[in-house]
Amino acid sequence: METKTDICGMEHVKWLDNGFRRLLQNPRKLFGRYIRPGSVVFDIGCGPGAFTRDLAEMVGPQGQVVAIDVQEAMLAMVEKKIDAAGLAGRVTYHRCSGDAIAIDRKADFIVTFYMVHETPDPMRFVDEVGSLLNPGGVWFLAEPKVHVTEKEYRDVVDRAVAGGLTIRKREGIISRIAVFRK
Repeated sequence: METKTDICGMEHVKWLDNGFRRLLQNPRKLFGRYIRPGSVVFDIGCGPGAFTRDLAEMVGPQGQVVAIDVQEAMLAMVEKKIDAAGLAGRVTYHRCSGDAIAIDRKADFIVTFYMVHETPDPMRFVDEVGSLLNPGGVWFLAEPKVHVTEKEYRDVVDRAVAGGLTIRKREGIISRIAVFRK
């Protein structure tokens, strides 16, 4: 996959978190079968938190969502939404660098939605995601067809499989989606 150095910033918030997107990409329908109460979930590249609130509700009071992004302004926006929803105890925030997630815990479920193509080194990123999953953990990968070619997507999928993840599902109409299990 070609290295990309630009990321969706605050000027794209209206496209990243709105009712139309939630209708098309409903987090409960997309992720609900993979998340159990008490799960630890990483929302990597959370942006303005389009999925974070639903993830926090799905993990329940015993679970934990880690909202991860490179942009402090995005994390602040997510925190404000989570606090307003009364879910503050279920979500923590981690600002990663552009080069690494660099977190010292493991997850039962990781979602990367439309962001792997924005990382400086997608193959290194795939390796790091695989290392962050608990045994039996699930990684939900979605990439937009408009930005990611079939070959670029296949390279990411092949790297994940070579790193020990098992592909469980592929789908998508406007997205290239794969679900992996460790």
